Amino acid sequence: MKLLFVAARRFGRFAILLFVAPVVGLFAPWLSLLDANPILFAVSAVLMLPLSMIAVAMMVGTLFAGGQGSSATGISKAEAPGLWELWEDIAGAKRAKRTVIMISNELNAGVAIRRRLFGLRRARIYLFIGLPLLAVTDREALAAILAHEDAHLLNRDVNGCLNLAEFEATFAFVFAYAPPESTVSGSLLNMLLGWLAKPLAAENIRLSREAELKADRHAAQSGEAKESARALLLLGAADDYFDEAVFQPLKRELMGAAKPPKPPLQRLLSVASQLSDTELLQAHARKASAKPGEIDDEHPSCAERLAALGYDEIIHLDPVSEPALSKLVDQSVVQQMVVAFDDDWTMRVANSLQ
Repeated sequence: MKLLFVAARRFGRFAILLFVAPVVGLFAPWLSLLDANPILFAVSAVLMLPLSMIAVAMMVGTLFAGGQGSSATGISKAEAPGLWELWEDIAGAKRAKRTVIMISNELNAGVAIRRRLFGLRRARIYLFIGLPLLAVTDREALAAILAHEDAHLLNRDVNGCLNLAEFEATFAFVFAYAPPESTVSGSLLNMLLGWLAKPLAAENIRLSREAELKADRHAAQSGEAKESARALLLLGAADDYFDEAVFQPLKRELMGAAKPPKPPLQRLLSVASQLSDTELLQAHARKASAKPGEIDDEHPSCAERLAALGYDEIIHLDPVSEPALSKLVDQSVVQQMVVAFDDDWTMRVANSLQ
């Protein structure tokens, strides 16, 4: 197992050859049975044919893994001039030119890299930013968050750069074209890989946590520790408060509901301004920093991340007076996105209630 992960981290998708080589080694002896023992050849074909198809699919998968890309265009500079200006200041003109900024409905930010044309063209950067995140941060806090994401690019530890991620994407490619529930090849591969799923997930979590702490240490070494700590606590406090004020009530409303209740994004944005109360903000920041890390969480606990930034306890938080959402993105575009996200949520809930 350790050898497999070492190979996957070093060679990425090409580590799949460790699976293909044994099949190739069996193929020639199996073909020789056609003359030597036709009956045994026919019987063993039940196993060899699916294995051969899997091997071919894996080899094809090495070409496409991580390189499917996306046709999404993201938010334009005209729609979010302030957001683009901030990203260009932090990432520089060259990386910004390769970036697609995607807006989500989550209290989160992230960055990913997608290869294009099997790696022959320069990779494209996808920067994901949530509307709720923009609603609870100001320009300074958002700059710290974007600097954290840029540190992932500089450290080459974002998902698209991790060789282990491309190794895993090869299997995802095979399953996309040979679903385990409807094909013999896919079900056989799924059975063979059952032993690999948990260790692979655990390794991905370990690498993700390591990458987060490394980006936090980068901020500390760059003299951005205090602003990064503030941004981390703003998000932690918002997450805790949103769970209390929005998601827990919404969960209760959904129990036995005949029709979809008021969508969550509208609720989040309507209560976000309440975090301008210093005592409320500080109280939820303390609760967030005291939460232990979950065993299956890809992010370290808030306390671990604060420690990586050089803080053993939480700092005093200055509330957000001018949210980034109201300053950096065109408000008509914001309204359109809120309606689109909430309509999608309402449709999915309505279908589940039928």
